[in-house]
Amino acid sequence: MKKIFIHIGIVASLLFTTSCEDFLDVNQDPNVPVDAPVELVLPVAVTTTASVVGGEYAILGGIWSQYYTQNNGSNQYVTIDQFNIQPSNFSNSWTEQFAGALNDYRFVKSKAAKANDWNAYLMATVMEAYNYQVLADLYDKIPFDEVGQGETHQNLTPVFRDGQVVYDSLIVRLDKALALPIAAKASPALSNGDVVFKGDMEQWVRFANTLKLKIYLRQVYARPGVAEAGLQKMYAAGAKFLNTDARIAIFSDATSKRNPLFERDQSPALNTNQNLKASHTFFSFLQANQDPRLDKVYIPGSGGHKAMVQGTSSISTSQLVPGTVSRALITETAPVYFISKAESYFLQAEAALRGLGTEEAATLYEAGVNASFQQMGVSRNGLYPYSEEASFEGKLKAIIVQKWASLAGTYQGIEAYIERNRTGYPATSAVAATNEAYVPGEFTYPLDGVTSGKQFPTRLPWPQNEVQRNPNAPQTQEPITKPVWWDVK
Repeated sequence: MKKIFIHIGIVASLLFTTSCEDFLDVNQDPNVPVDAPVELVLPVAVTTTASVVGGEYAILGGIWSQYYTQNNGSNQYVTIDQFNIQPSNFSNSWTEQFAGALNDYRFVKSKAAKANDWNAYLMATVMEAYNYQVLADLYDKIPFDEVGQGETHQNLTPVFRDGQVVYDSLIVRLDKALALPIAAKASPALSNGDVVFKGDMEQWVRFANTLKLKIYLRQVYARPGVAEAGLQKMYAAGAKFLNTDARIAIFSDATSKRNPLFERDQSPALNTNQNLKASHTFFSFLQANQDPRLDKVYIPGSGGHKAMVQGTSSISTSQLVPGTVSRALITETAPVYFISKAESYFLQAEAALRGLGTEEAATLYEAGVNASFQQMGVSRNGLYPYSEEASFEGKLKAIIVQKWASLAGTYQGIEAYIERNRTGYPATSAVAATNEAYVPGEFTYPLDGVTSGKQFPTRLPWPQNEVQRNPNAPQTQEPITKPVWWDVK
C-alpha cells in the first residue's frame, strides 16, 4: 500500500483560494514525505472521505438499501443491483481511503501532536475513526495498525486485522483524543479549514461521542457485555451527542465542484441522469403512509410518480417505458453527511430503549423523526407516532425503520444497509412485491439477483489489486453473503 502524505485530487479544488491552490498544485513524489500546515491537509482528507462515502458508496448503499434500483433502459449499476460484486469493484474507493484520506489523517495527527495542537488532533482522530469504521463494516478484515508506520517508513504489505480488533482500537483512539485539553474554538486558520464545524470544538467532541455510540451499538448483539459497559461508561461521564449534522456543505453547481453522488450519477458529462430509478420497496413505504418526503427523494416520471420492483432492469423498454418511472432526486449542492442530526437522535433512542441514558426513547425517537422531516423541508403531519404499548422489538423496529427512511434523504444508503444487516429491519418480505399481501417497505430479493439461496450481501470482496500486491492480505475471498463479525442477530 503506497503512502501518500498529502492526497491532492479534484476534490481539493472545492476548498481553497487561488494562493492555496498554487501551493498544492505541485508534482510531488508520493514516496517522499512533504510538509504542509495541518489546516490545509485536513480539509483535503475530509473531502476525500466525503467523495467516497458520498459518491460510490452512496450508489452502492442507495441500491442495497432499496431506495433505488437500476433503470431498465441502461445498465450502469446492474452488477450492484444483481449482487454480482467482483473483487475488481470498488478498488478505487479503497485506494482513495487508504492512500488518500487515512494517510492524511495520520499526517495531521503526527504533526498536531508535535505542536500540541489537540484540536487538530481530535478532528483528525474522529475522521480517521469514521473512515476506518466504514471500511471495517464493509470488508470485516482490513489493514489497520501496520498501515503507514512512522513518518518515513512505508509498509507496503500490512497485515489485515479482524473487524473486532479495529473496533476496539478505534474506541481507544477516540478516548485518547477526547482526554486531551481541547479548546472551545479552534485557531482562526484551523477554523477556516474546518469544512465540517468551522472550528466549533464542542461539536467535534459530540461527533466523537456519537461515533463511539454507533460503534458500541453496532456490536450490541455480538458482544453485549462490551457494548453495554462502554455505553454505561459514556453516559455516566455525561457524554453529549450530536444535536446538529456532521456534514460537508461546500458544493456548488460547477464542474468538479458538485456533490460527489451527483457527479458520479447525474453530471452533464455522463449524458444521462436516468440510471437510478425509484425502488418499489421505499417508494411503496412512502406512498402507503402518504409521506411527503416522497417528493424530496424522487423526481416523477412522465406520467407522475411510479416505481420499479427491485432488480428488474432486464424488463424490456416496451414493457416498461423508462421515462415513466420516477428517478432519484440528487442535487448538485447537496451536502455529504457523516452522521446526520436525525441519525444521532435515533442512535440515542435505541440506547435509551436498552435502558441507558437519562432521556426517554420516545422523546429521542420523536426528535429523530422531526429532524428528518425538517431536513427535507416538509411537514410531518403527525406521521409515525411512537407506540409505548409496543414490545421492545416493536419499538426497535420503529426506530430503525425511521432511521432507514431518514437516511434516504441524506444519501446515506450505505449506513442504512449496514444497520439492516445488524438489526434485520426493514424485514424481508415473505411474498413478491407484486403480491397483494406485500407489506410496503419490506425488502424483496432482486428478481435478477445472482447470489445463492437468494441471500442478501453482507460485505464487499477485498480489492483484487490489494490481494495481488499484498501477500499479507487474505488470499481466499469470502462470499459476499458471509456476515461480518458483529452481524449475528
